[in-house]
Amino acid sequence: MKIGFPIWYGQWRGIRNLMSEISKSGFDYIEISLDYPWPFKGDLRLREVVQLAESEGLSVAFHGPWRDIRLSSPIESVRNASVKAFKEFMKRIAEFKCDYVVVHLSTDQAVDKISLIRDEVINSAVKSAKELSSFMRDLSLRIVFENVKESLPEFREIVSRTDSEICLDISHAICVSVRNGKRRDLEGDVINWMNEFRDRIRVIHFSGIKFIGNWVRDHLMTDENDRFLNLVKRELRNLQVDNFLLEIFFEEVNHGEVSPARLAKIVEFLKS
Repeated sequence: MKIGFPIWYGQWRGIRNLMSEISKSGFDYIEISLDYPWPFKGDLRLREVVQLAESEGLSVAFHGPWRDIRLSSPIESVRNASVKAFKEFMKRIAEFKCDYVVVHLSTDQAVDKISLIRDEVINSAVKSAKELSSFMRDLSLRIVFENVKESLPEFREIVSRTDSEICLDISHAICVSVRNGKRRDLEGDVINWMNEFRDRIRVIHFSGIKFIGNWVRDHLMTDENDRFLNLVKRELRNLQVDNFLLEIFFEEVNHGEVSPARLAKIVEFLKS
């Protein structure tokens, strides 16, 4: 199993030193977020980033574009435009050897508040997933779909109808439970997600979380004592996970960018 570190365009100025630190900290790959202007242009071209990674012995994966992209929109013109735009991104990265491309099946509609549109949103997600899976298969790109705001039953329906591989985001699953008013036995919820998709999980995204009143924030620093991290590590022996991304951005809520070196002990813990 490879352990990965996330990269995005905002880091381009220090990317050479960053890539060296990623490698020295024990990581095996980077997951590059395709935030515009990548892959079309940029002060630092995407090709250069891939070459830097390869020079450090790191493989590459991609996080598909998600800003402005709404693949689950029940408004067909929005969904169709999102699929079309997404394909343009994929055409540009098809030349690169990569472990996977992770995809969000998202909408801004209030699905959790308006039950009337639930089936429309799921049907849109399924339609987009099938279309993109076929398209990316022709480009020899491996696609995995990530749970974002979907409940477990909603994500189960999408995945079963599309026969897809998935990226299980542990923190997203916890956030959904908390948003639905649940605070007890969150470990049980995580186990339910892993059990439900046990044969389909190929990638895991993990980050620390912090409870703030009735809310929870993710993408935060954690350590090897994290109860959810230990739970996931125990379950890994029963899964067929190829890639594990430490999607950790901040030391605290909204500030203090986390360096690869800060995560070296977690990398070592996961590999032990």
